[in-house]
Amino acid sequence: MNTAEDLELYTAAVGRKVNFYLPYFQRADERGYAPLSWNWATFFFGVFWFLYRRQYRWAAILMLAALLVGILAGQLAVAGFAGVGTAVQLAFLIGVNCIYAPLHANGFYYRWVSERIARAKAEFAFDRKRQVDVLAVRGGPNAAVPALLVAALLLMTFLTPAGMLP
Repeated sequence: MNTAEDLELYTAAVGRKVNFYLPYFQRADERGYAPLSWNWATFFFGVFWFLYRRQYRWAAILMLAALLVGILAGQLAVAGFAGVGTAVQLAFLIGVNCIYAPLHANGFYYRWVSERIARAKAEFAFDRKRQVDVLAVRGGPNAAVPALLVAALLLMTFLTPAGMLP
């Protein structure tokens, strides 16, 4: 990210919060790889951050992994090892959702943005304005996700079985 051209493409692809991600993207460009860095939004919001930043593949992977760990924990509980199932779920929560995902989220996002920029450059090689326009439409945050988060929280609140809440 050495030119104004690169800055314009990153700005179009990232949208809001571009000033937050640009220093990280510049470090990644200089190093040639995405270094580890902490992402507090991923730590607190997990899958919802991935959905918000249009990282649908990683959101699906995290949800599928959580589902499989939940099934495993349930099977362990049925087999009489409920404590082991709880420990497996807790280890997954801490290891993947609270450590791995927040440490790698910016790198995943950097690679996704870089891939989108490369596609736009290849698709519209001689039309700079079109590259920027396409990145602005296909990139940036998914504005529907905050509403999705609120809806999920409301559903969990109202669909909680009687006696589960204090």
